[in-house]
Amino acid sequence: MEISLSHLRAFETLLRETSLTRAAHQLDLSQPQLSKILARLRAHFGDPLFVRTGRGMAPTARALEIAGAVRTILAASATLTPTPPAFAPARSERSFTLLITDVGAQRLAPHLMHRLDTEAPGVTIRIVPPDARHLHSMLESGEADIAVGAFPDLVQDIRRRRLFEEGYVAIVRRGHPFTAARPDRDTFLDAAHVLVQARQAGHAHANAEARLAEIVPRSRLRLSVPSFATAAMVVRRTDMVAVLPANLAKYLADALDLAIVETPPLGLGSVEISLLWHERFHRDPANRWLRRTLLAILGRGYRPGTEAARAAQEP
Repeated sequence: MEISLSHLRAFETLLRETSLTRAAHQLDLSQPQLSKILARLRAHFGDPLFVRTGRGMAPTARALEIAGAVRTILAASATLTPTPPAFAPARSERSFTLLITDVGAQRLAPHLMHRLDTEAPGVTIRIVPPDARHLHSMLESGEADIAVGAFPDLVQDIRRRRLFEEGYVAIVRRGHPFTAARPDRDTFLDAAHVLVQARQAGHAHANAEARLAEIVPRSRLRLSVPSFATAAMVVRRTDMVAVLPANLAKYLADALDLAIVETPPLGLGSVEISLLWHERFHRDPANRWLRRTLLAILGRGYRPGTEAARAAQEP
């Protein structure tokens, strides 16, 4: 004979009240209705469960034995509500993990932590450089909460919120010959280049990386590095050239006093920068809060009027 959660609630109420009358009142049932439930419980467990004494309904040894399990089941069932409980950032001590490139982290982290200081002082952030081999599995498992960047191969069961699309420019040191006059294609390709490797990260810059490796003479690809920031530091102290996505280039140029040079037509295409998260966590209140927070920051920090600037509309 099967029993339901309502039967277990009646059991727990009887255990607490030790009175059929008081328990029926608490459960908004009549005494006959509660008596029928008690009969069902007795048949299921093969035990009287409660016996009348001079001080009310006393639990049997069997009732006391199962009481802990019943309370655990009722406590667990209370979390299975149609809508999840709201996330309270001000009281949370949750730790979030973001997958983001080095320069993206440099741009985002100060603004994010400043916001968390006032809105979520107990929340901590872990930033991890993306690795194409583990991007999907980290988001699927919850090891990482959100990826920020251009990751076109992340498709299966992945939600995506577009921030903006950007093309490519070059960065050089102040006073570099390219700052006096925009170079033509042959002159540009004949410069010494720093190539940023993005294949391992799964970043869409890998397409531009492959194109540059194809059109820049092999002898002029003087250095390959795994980091946009490293490329900028090299450019700052040499006559080398680095081709980067435009927004990253502008940030690094401002931070390191570099010059931006428009490239001649090279067929590099563009990259789409997005927030990405797994379908499993799309309705998770904490993940939703983090997405809204990141969109608000990125909307202010990138281009006004873009999709990211309308962060409050994030579902």
